Amino acid sequence: MRTIAVVNQKGGCGKTITSINLSAFLALAGRRVLVVDMDPQGHTTLGLSPGAPAALRSMYDVLLGETRRPQTNLLDIIRSVGDHLDLAPSDILLSAIPEALAGVSGREDILSRAFVDLGDRYDYVIVDCPPNVGLLTFNALKACNEALIPMDPSFFSLHGIGKLFETFQLLERETGHHVSPRVLVTLYSGRAAFVKAVVDEVHRHLAGEHFTTVVRQSVKLAEAASHGVPVSAYAKRSVGFEDYQALANEVMQQEAGMGMLVETAPAASPATLEPILFTFTLEAPDAVRVQLAGEFNGWTPEGSEMESVGQVWKKTLKLAPGRYRYRYVIDGEWQKDPQNAVVEQSPYGGQDSVLVLDGSA
Repeated sequence: MRTIAVVNQKGGCGKTITSINLSAFLALAGRRVLVVDMDPQGHTTLGLSPGAPAALRSMYDVLLGETRRPQTNLLDIIRSVGDHLDLAPSDILLSAIPEALAGVSGREDILSRAFVDLGDRYDYVIVDCPPNVGLLTFNALKACNEALIPMDPSFFSLHGIGKLFETFQLLERETGHHVSPRVLVTLYSGRAAFVKAVVDEVHRHLAGEHFTTVVRQSVKLAEAASHGVPVSAYAKRSVGFEDYQALANEVMQQEAGMGMLVETAPAASPATLEPILFTFTLEAPDAVRVQLAGEFNGWTPEGSEMESVGQVWKKTLKLAPGRYRYRYVIDGEWQKDPQNAVVEQSPYGGQDSVLVLDGSA
């Protein structure tokens, strides 16, 4: 089970939208996902269960559970909000937790202990954190092994990322708990030179600790949130759909390296399989031209130009479910995908990257 805290002490960076949409696309791919809303504002709860009656019990009750009898466990409050997708809801009462637990021994580890009850029920647990580094966020970080840090490309965000990484280092130094952080650039417009410079700075100083995927500005993401649904259910032909699908694919590509054995959703019959929008992404800051070639286009790079978004090149294709070999052509040089560990020897020499689309997304 992978546990990922979506965290940033700065508001307005797309943290909740990322929690909602990453979870939704992971679930669409057949992964069993639990979203834990640790923000007293409850926006993730609102965005995944529109019109639902207020929860009788929430994360407030779980965090207070060890001080009450009868105790409220995490499994007691979980509700289903979609196929393969569950939610542990929040409400405004969560804001009283730091004061309510003042002086309680081990209060930073309550969420960690609550996760023990989950067993092997889920493949992913995504925790949406509040926009501050307090008791609720520390509970999330202690309970999670990974941190996804949404960051809008601004000077203040760049400064705040440094402070957040210092928090991770302090956490490991004081408790021995290691969190693997990765930055996700969000709200990317690409129109201003300064925005591109900030993204370049992130990629230069956080090599190996940022996602290749960049989430572009999209009014459809805001519209989907206002309707209380993920963009996957609202606007399939939008850059928001493409970018969060690409993010989910990038997250899932790490499963093999982590030794995860994940059961995907049952395969549909050939008659019901629909084409899937898949976004190929490649970080190549010095490239002048990048093309995509593979079994899906007859290994012909001409006409398959990739689009530059900062240091990242992108290409979205509509592919039928199946297995495809592919390579990138970077300024005329054929190369395998450095972000994809699944490769096989090419009959023409070198290695091809392998993409498998199972039809569940």
